[in-house]
Amino acid sequence: MIKLLFVDDHPVTLRFLENCFSDKNKYEIVGSLTQAQIADLWCENKQPDAVFLDIQTREASINGLEMARIIKEKFPAIKILMMTGFDEISYLPRAKEIGVDAFLLKSYTEDQFKEALETVIDEGKTVFPEENPKIPVTPGELPLTDRETEVLRLICRDLSNREIADELFISESTVKRHVESLLRKTGKSGRAGLVAYAMSGGWINPNI
Repeated sequence: MIKLLFVDDHPVTLRFLENCFSDKNKYEIVGSLTQAQIADLWCENKQPDAVFLDIQTREASINGLEMARIIKEKFPAIKILMMTGFDEISYLPRAKEIGVDAFLLKSYTEDQFKEALETVIDEGKTVFPEENPKIPVTPGELPLTDRETEVLRLICRDLSNREIADELFISESTVKRHVESLLRKTGKSGRAGLVAYAMSGGWINPNI
């Protein structure tokens, strides 16, 4: 019997998961939560084998990625399957850095959700998309590096170079070089242009 916890602020997604894993001979659903901020307490009390956790919740105090980090630190044996309906560029590498076990798009079918769970539980393997989408750059330029993408995400949060340096534990001069590279690769003339480019294309969600 596999014990499952679902965390998503959209009731329709919770109903989808409940229907997907409704076989009581295989699965025990220990909770369907609309609030990520209590997920770690639920894990402590219910001890699920796996948590399906939405990245983008409506809570101002925490999001799914932050809660995934907390759960992995407190309960490393619990498998975490991150879910998102917003294919933001930085979600996948950040989820991998945390150590989550799967990264699933909400557009996946029931069979894909079931197969992902079987892979992480039965086979002990991770499940990630084959390719991480890339932000388009001007012809002749190399794709953005992971660090440049992270700097761009923080620029979209309106952080200064000093604040970005503190966030990423790098020097301010290094941040400046990344910003210059971003401007060159995207063909933009300033930070405002970078923000507009990243957000209008749907590649960066500054709220998470």
